Amino acid sequence: MRRSDIQGLYELLAENKWNMEKSYLECVFNTDPTGLVVVVKDDGEIIGHNGILAHSETIASSGMNIVKEGYRELGIGQKLFRRVMDVMAERNVGGTALSNRISFYHQFGWKIQSFTLHYSMGKVNKSFISEVPSGDFEVVPLKDVNFKDVVAYDTELHTVPRPVYLTQWALHNSANGYVALKSGRVVGYGVLRPADVGHKMFPLFADDPILAKALFCHLASHIPEGEDLIFVHPIENELSNQFVAANELTSYLSMTRLYNKWNIEVDIKRVYSTSSTEYAIV
Repeated sequence: MRRSDIQGLYELLAENKWNMEKSYLECVFNTDPTGLVVVVKDDGEIIGHNGILAHSETIASSGMNIVKEGYRELGIGQKLFRRVMDVMAERNVGGTALSNRISFYHQFGWKIQSFTLHYSMGKVNKSFISEVPSGDFEVVPLKDVNFKDVVAYDTELHTVPRPVYLTQWALHNSANGYVALKSGRVVGYGVLRPADVGHKMFPLFADDPILAKALFCHLASHIPEGEDLIFVHPIENELSNQFVAANELTSYLSMTRLYNKWNIEVDIKRVYSTSSTEYAIV
């Protein structure tokens, strides 16, 4: 994939109702384009994409497996998968599959199931966010915190450092980010960014539900009147399920995290919303 392919990929995703804003594609490409692959017709039209983002020498994440309608059932998707898996060689590669399509990925060795995510969306409950918790902590704008401390905290949850990705995502000019601090120590953070439809709270990580709600309230306050929140939560975290219920969000998709070599254990009770549905461990 080349930088000039970003627009064509964006158009393919939009045509298929993927709510994947162009700035996110730029975020992934700017992090590392090495494992990103596209299928291009002779006339330059992009009709397929798959990719793998390396997190380390041993771990990577896959994302955005898509083939244009009219070109499916030709084996293009399988070839894309095998191409990117060859690029990543012996890494443990994880991906997020629709929960009703898990068996498709078995042929590529993705048989190890981890957690399940629900993609939820809807209007924020004003009464819920009006009751902002307080306590022995403070919530401050992310820009006012040493970013290395945020990266260090993120690494505790993501399990692998990703400073370049986080810089591209959390410090983007469209992002609103907040950090929860206790005695100067990071104990949670979240980022809200506009998508083509709605606003993504990607991620929301916190050490306990009080911190999580405080961050949620600050972030949600930036959603314009009448627009939707997008919240992708692990259903194994019962408290994140409660956030969804309290705001009466609608769950549209169920996705399962899969790996081809070993499961990566994540402290799921501190994950309220993941950092992405693509190219991330959480």
